[in-house]
Amino acid sequence: MMILTFLISCTFLRSYALLQPEQIHLSWTERENEMRVTWVTNINTTTYVAYRPVMCPSAVYSDKWTNVSANTIKFNKGEIIVLFQFIHTAIMTGLKHDCFYEYYIVTAWGKSEPYMFSGRTPDYEPPYDDAKNEIDILVFGDWGTGSNSLYVKNMLDQHIKIRNFLGVIHLGDIAYNLDQEDGQTGDDFLNQMQPVAARFAYMVIPGNHERTSNFTHYKERFRMPVNEANGGNSCFYSFNLGPAHFLMMDTEVYLHDYLRDSQLTETNWIAQDLEKANKERDIRPWIIVTSHHAFYCSVNHALSPECGVQSYLYNALFEEMWNYYGVDLFLEGHVHNYERDTPIYKNETVKSEYDDLHMHKNPNAPIYIVSGNAGNKRGHNDPIPEVLMPWTVFMHEDYGYGLLKVFNKTHLYWEQYSAMTGDTIDYVWIVKDRLRYDKPNY
Repeated sequence: MMILTFLISCTFLRSYALLQPEQIHLSWTERENEMRVTWVTNINTTTYVAYRPVMCPSAVYSDKWTNVSANTIKFNKGEIIVLFQFIHTAIMTGLKHDCFYEYYIVTAWGKSEPYMFSGRTPDYEPPYDDAKNEIDILVFGDWGTGSNSLYVKNMLDQHIKIRNFLGVIHLGDIAYNLDQEDGQTGDDFLNQMQPVAARFAYMVIPGNHERTSNFTHYKERFRMPVNEANGGNSCFYSFNLGPAHFLMMDTEVYLHDYLRDSQLTETNWIAQDLEKANKERDIRPWIIVTSHHAFYCSVNHALSPECGVQSYLYNALFEEMWNYYGVDLFLEGHVHNYERDTPIYKNETVKSEYDDLHMHKNPNAPIYIVSGNAGNKRGHNDPIPEVLMPWTVFMHEDYGYGLLKVFNKTHLYWEQYSAMTGDTIDYVWIVKDRLRYDKPNY
């Protein structure tokens, strides 16, 4: 009898665990005043999100909950065996930028712990009242599971207690790899990310480690802003946040000839997106581009495909576009270290009105930063070369991540943290009182 009771109890607990929501993560949508939440259960169940404002200027506390039913897909995450999970998503609407919101996920068997997020979202339609307000975004690339990932995890766990940022940008190579061990690695990573991603918008782009089965795990697990060109595949998109426009590009598509049609689609979309952003530069003068692959980097520059052949390919395709539209800052991953470069055009440093080790005033070319060392199973496999490129300002091997602060229309600040020591290891100010496209090309 005791054995039977024990077996029944174990079966109950296992079923209960399978029904609990996990891998909870937030993301901004293509509309303002919205936040999408995505979660997973391992057995299909009726599920929804309940949310309410808890801190607003007009009301400190509210007992009124809004419930939104989930849209659900059945996803076979297995590569060797059939292994289904159920991915649910719902959009919380009507958010106010000066409020915080509490929410939790409800299933037939219970609910998640409550989480809180800021109601401040991207700003797509006039009036652009939020464009004058400071933004803070965490940025990193190439983060996985395992011992090398714990440095950043432990630091992020402390960072979220301070709450001095709005969202997170992950520059590709997520989990190493989402599909491995029949998807268990992806599950483990998103559960590892949940304490952060359930509280802050988690914005991602694909890297080469998302490539398996035509990026299936990436496309099914993540929901990024939709535009007419991407068709909802989450691979490339943009958003306006405070005084900055962010263009999130997919560099993977340009490495495969069979994706030629997709290459043309994305390239046309990038040009159109930058054209629109330039027309609104009096509102938000900063243009920031992110990619997984590096356009400029220093590791074994002459021999490395990442910093040689591939970067030459990307620059041949896009550098004139960055120049024409006056891109200010370019954030990259893929290379497993930290590197900050000068303003660069055609493989040469371009002088600004004023330059020193930690400041550029009115730079005349994009400033390139690699932050691809959040920590993964490959470790420090991109060592710093003995001879740096002439445009390399600073490099470091510590696992870590960066914080981007756009204070206003004239001042942008970047700092890189070492998660191994807790220190700021590098920083730079970008200051401008004019737009580059107002002046002749250099």
